[in-house]
Amino acid sequence: MKYQETLNAIYARLDRLGDLPVFSATVNRIRQVSSSRQSDAMALAMAVMKDANLSAKLLKIANTHTYNRGQGKISAVSRAVVLIGFERIHNLCMTLKLIESFRDEQPDTGIEQLLISAFLNASIAREMAAVAGAVDIEETYICGLLYGLGEIIVAFTLPDTYRDMLRQRALKREGWPRIQLQALGGHFSDIGQDLAQSWGFPKTVVQAMDPLSADQLHGKDKLNHRLAAGCHDLLELIYRRDTSGDLDYTELMLDLASATRQPVDSLDQHVSEAFRQVCDLADEYGLRNSTISPRVEASEDAPLDEATRKLAYYVHSREARRRDPDVVPAPLESAQLDEKAHWMEQQLIYLQRLNELISEQAGATSLLEVAVDAIVKSCALERSAFCMLGSEGKELRAKLVSGLDGRPLRHFFQLRRDDEWATLFFRLMDKRMTLLVPDTDEPGWRDRLPAEFMQQVDPRGFIMAPLVVNDRVIGLIYADKVTPGSIVEDQEFRVFNQFLVQARLGLEVLRHRR
Repeated sequence: MKYQETLNAIYARLDRLGDLPVFSATVNRIRQVSSSRQSDAMALAMAVMKDANLSAKLLKIANTHTYNRGQGKISAVSRAVVLIGFERIHNLCMTLKLIESFRDEQPDTGIEQLLISAFLNASIAREMAAVAGAVDIEETYICGLLYGLGEIIVAFTLPDTYRDMLRQRALKREGWPRIQLQALGGHFSDIGQDLAQSWGFPKTVVQAMDPLSADQLHGKDKLNHRLAAGCHDLLELIYRRDTSGDLDYTELMLDLASATRQPVDSLDQHVSEAFRQVCDLADEYGLRNSTISPRVEASEDAPLDEATRKLAYYVHSREARRRDPDVVPAPLESAQLDEKAHWMEQQLIYLQRLNELISEQAGATSLLEVAVDAIVKSCALERSAFCMLGSEGKELRAKLVSGLDGRPLRHFFQLRRDDEWATLFFRLMDKRMTLLVPDTDEPGWRDRLPAEFMQQVDPRGFIMAPLVVNDRVIGLIYADKVTPGSIVEDQEFRVFNQFLVQARLGLEVLRHRR
């Protein structure tokens, strides 16, 4: 009965407010257009432009370093749509509207911090999903964004109750879940699930919002919950909100490393990247620096203290650079700017070409040719290839190669599953894992990689990932650098992943239409 009373009070408060902006007609229209296989960039841009404030915010975000790297000022929403992508536009619009809905209400409940945490949770989860080879990284983003929805709603609609809950938490006499149960008759996750379901979010997204219902999930949906929940707990530690002592930073990072099949050190980079993105967003909304920066204080968890110190230093140094032009890093040389602008232009050209091929219902080979070519023409990666899985999964053969001398790739990628040196490549496809080796000269890599591969292909750094279409692995996409002294940079990995995802989506659309 207590829980039902809580829900009734929440819905009554929401009814008095009217339709929340985050679920307004504009956002619903954007959701419809962005999910339609028949829509083009202009149709989505027109939907966004129906909300003048949203258009202005979106253009500001599109011009941040996260999305616009040397391409010149983006002043058209349609261009922002092409640059950022349909699904991410939808999720970014929902994020902007979420902040717009709640940030000015009940300032002493800490709701700004909850909104920042929601966006961080979504961003970190998406970064990790990308390297884990997740089928739908934008759905992972939604799961991360909504994971803490219940707490946000309670702080917004029942501020007095929420303040009292925070006071009880500070006393450390009861655990946070117990406080929720006593005050609300249920947990934040229950409230969040009720609301998300009533607002029409997919069942798998709703189930991913709570550990109990997530037990029913499998595959990509289970991964979405693991990332959303793990990143949420990680932020609870970083922001020192957890007072129970039940969470451990190292254990959380190891669990996330297991979920993504990535080393812990690389996960630190994804957390840092998400903090950079939230700082970009905060600049546009005027959110306080103190809201974003974690507190630096000593604890008995040394790895957590070190991670917190680095993140706090990044936020404060960014703020200092923004305020004092004298500490702004030196600008890139003209040649570097020209090169970055060229690559960004190439990305837009190839993305547009892929959209055209999908509209024309071109063949799968044509679409893959463009995607493979795009990988080496849109960044400093030097060779790329699509290798097809055949003979009922027993053979892997190079079908399309682009970039510098492709003969080593064509020669090596003629693999059979029973070849001793082919185990790594078939295992990656079987487990649907992405492998990123930025520098093959790093200690340990040459001993772990097949000798035949290193001798014949001789990469300085490489990426490879299975191409999964309609939940079936059809092959492997590979890219590398061969120039001595070169390594694979983060931006090059993002370009690789962008066109891997675009190839998958394009092939799924083509198969659906046929």
